[in-house]
Amino acid sequence: MSQHRESPTSLLAALDRGESLPAHWYTDPSITEREIAHVFRKNWNYIGPLSQLTALGDYITGYVGGVPVVVVRNERGLAGFVNVCRHRRHEVMKGRGNAKTMQCGYHAWTYDLGGALRRVPRSAAEPGLRLDDFPLLPISAEALGPFVFVHLDADASPVQALYGPILDIIAGSGVVLDTLQPYSREEWRSHANWKTMLENYLECYHCAVAHPGFNAAIDVRPDVYKLATHGMFSSQTGQVRAAALQGKSKVKLYDVAGAVTQSQYHFLWPNMTININPGFPNLSVDVWVPDGPNATKGFSEQFFGPGVGEEFAQALIAFNKQVAKEDDILTDSVQRGLLGGLPDRGRFMTNSEHLVIHFQKMIVNALGSSPQ
Repeated sequence: MSQHRESPTSLLAALDRGESLPAHWYTDPSITEREIAHVFRKNWNYIGPLSQLTALGDYITGYVGGVPVVVVRNERGLAGFVNVCRHRRHEVMKGRGNAKTMQCGYHAWTYDLGGALRRVPRSAAEPGLRLDDFPLLPISAEALGPFVFVHLDADASPVQALYGPILDIIAGSGVVLDTLQPYSREEWRSHANWKTMLENYLECYHCAVAHPGFNAAIDVRPDVYKLATHGMFSSQTGQVRAAALQGKSKVKLYDVAGAVTQSQYHFLWPNMTININPGFPNLSVDVWVPDGPNATKGFSEQFFGPGVGEEFAQALIAFNKQVAKEDDILTDSVQRGLLGGLPDRGRFMTNSEHLVIHFQKMIVNALGSSPQ
């Protein structure tokens, strides 16, 4: 199938009419490569919870558009670096933990917590080698509430300027962010384009059809379930159903009665989602990363407020996993339809799916026109 070039102007005009992006934007490897370069490598990416970076030497590793990165707590605060040794480009730090120095496991080149190269075996016999010339490359690392973000640009605009208002919105749910404690972290992989998966997340038009448990817990009627865009992030908010609070739901649910009375589901450009469900204080984070054009990989982190019991924790996690399983069935099917290439475009319900349209516009603005 030919892939003709379309201007950003024509793509944005089509989106305004309720027409989706062309199918090949979800299956073409060159699109994915451009997304990695122009979306992920040029924006803030969530790396992990601030609570794991409180002591001197605490560190977290991760990836930004395929670039290994590390955030460490040093004497000045949070510091971010490209997690690649200046010698043979081996990854320096692994996983998460605490360290007094950052030492590469390949040839023991050793950096201090400020990223400066301090020790190189056999360096005294190497002519012209100045350790000061080879520090770890710096990146931006900042906290927003309990969340830590990184940006490959060491001079990036503050993360607060992009996502700051989300903290007040979350406070309205009944969750006190500063009291949340990490509970679990899991990595996952799915068989659909990352945009396919996030676009499913960004609408609840499908919830009454495809999520019987979610629909029993949350009132998803369009006049009650609210969608809003806030520049670089968007939000969905819903109320717990009275029948669920009264234990009269026809579907077995976890205990939805608690301090959190409002569900919230936030998307932070480009690939972080924050989920709050009714019940005892809870919050989960998902990060979605392209794994080629037809698969997505990522991780999920679960947080609970102090004193939340194990029974509630396990029941809510099981609830979330069931919803995710139902979503995977949907997005896998959508990806197969996109791979077929016919029809080339879909037609949105603009009153129910405008967050998806907003997201697709952000993709167009970041990438520009499609390849020939």
